[in-house]
Amino acid sequence: MNAILAYNTDFLSNFGLNAFVGANRERISNLSTNLRGIDFIVPNFISYTNLATLNPSTTQWPYRSELRSGTNSVFGSLDLNFKSIVFLSVTGRQDWFSTLNRGNNSIFYPSVGTGIILSDLVNMPAAVNFFKLRASWAQVGSSTVAPESINRIYTFTPGGFNGVPVQNAPNTLQNPDIRPLTVTTTEGGFEVQFLQNRLSVDATYYSRVTTNDILQPAISNTSGYLAGNQNVGKITNRGIELLISARPIRTEEFTWNTSFNFAYNQSKIIELAPGITNLTIGTGISSGVSIVNAVGLPYGSVLGWRMKKDANGTQVYNATSGYEDRYQDYLGVANPPYTMGFSNTFTYKRFTMNVLFDAKFGAVAFNNMWIYAMRFGLTKGTLPGRETGVQLDGVDQQGNKFSKLWPVVDLDTYYNNRGANYSELATFNTDFVKLRSFILSYSLPVNRLKFLKREKKP
Repeated sequence: MNAILAYNTDFLSNFGLNAFVGANRERISNLSTNLRGIDFIVPNFISYTNLATLNPSTTQWPYRSELRSGTNSVFGSLDLNFKSIVFLSVTGRQDWFSTLNRGNNSIFYPSVGTGIILSDLVNMPAAVNFFKLRASWAQVGSSTVAPESINRIYTFTPGGFNGVPVQNAPNTLQNPDIRPLTVTTTEGGFEVQFLQNRLSVDATYYSRVTTNDILQPAISNTSGYLAGNQNVGKITNRGIELLISARPIRTEEFTWNTSFNFAYNQSKIIELAPGITNLTIGTGISSGVSIVNAVGLPYGSVLGWRMKKDANGTQVYNATSGYEDRYQDYLGVANPPYTMGFSNTFTYKRFTMNVLFDAKFGAVAFNNMWIYAMRFGLTKGTLPGRETGVQLDGVDQQGNKFSKLWPVVDLDTYYNNRGANYSELATFNTDFVKLRSFILSYSLPVNRLKFLKREKKP
């Protein structure tokens, strides 16, 4: 529910003002019903109405759950302009979140932005039709906490143990002092148009800082919990965004419009929770690979195991096991820092063709299936040695010459270890250039189709 009061006016001949204040009330309710059963009457028809035996444990199932949350907000905005050349915008918003405890559930976040159209203020070269500079500073607050998740809640199981009711404690340590997270963004840029608006360039530089992010860092199992809610750290994102648009060809019957966009983002973990420098946010099935947030590294770095080599690039082996020695290292980032798009629209008479390409570069991904395929001898990399065995040559961990032959009978052991312990072998770059869409359309000349009659307006 929204309520807004707006006011617009011009004053002192050259100034314009737009302002509004408002309030918002948001309520979210999630109601669910859960039930259990055994076997389906009709095979492969998955529906609770098809259950052969419904509710085998009537003391627990079915049960209903309902989660409710709400946000109350007040906000305002003030926009000023001078001759529609110089602009100033100021906003403010205050939110109250029901999912957080009183005293910590409110946050105020302001913003200020300015712009100036230089092409209307000073003389520009003849080729420049429009030139605008802009800058802004803004904060945004948010609560990512689910309802009923900051205070300790016990679930009740009737007849849970030998007919005796049981209360179940959560495995996440709740934190009643959680506060909203804050994202502060500073950016500046320009927009310029040339040659009767047939060529334009729009560029932006931004710096974004996230503080008090709400995460669940792992804690010692001896505490009785696996993780705990906490406001953690500081994350920065800095980057550029560029859009170039052009109309290379424009005639009475044919037009070609094209645009290219490019973005680069560099993230960095500045700090995490006190005493924590590495936070795991995801893991692979095998090979010891994980996605982590670590101080000094980009957000979502991939941590895994590499084969160890000496300063000369010679493979190092474990003299006792006969396997390649390894060390833990960062294999890349999960989020691509470079993104691009290239769009072209061709129009000839009533025909229009649009072709859109996009691309992403700079990220890696770990392939769990590849690991198991290697361990089971299903990849091309496991072909060597199937007839004569695998000969390994290099140096041991002390730098001495090392040589070992893995006979054919033991190849399954060797390749199983190779797949299970070296994450880098199943980590691939995810760079791609993709044809995102291809659209060919034709505009019908409706006014020439006699069998179609257009309705006349009264």
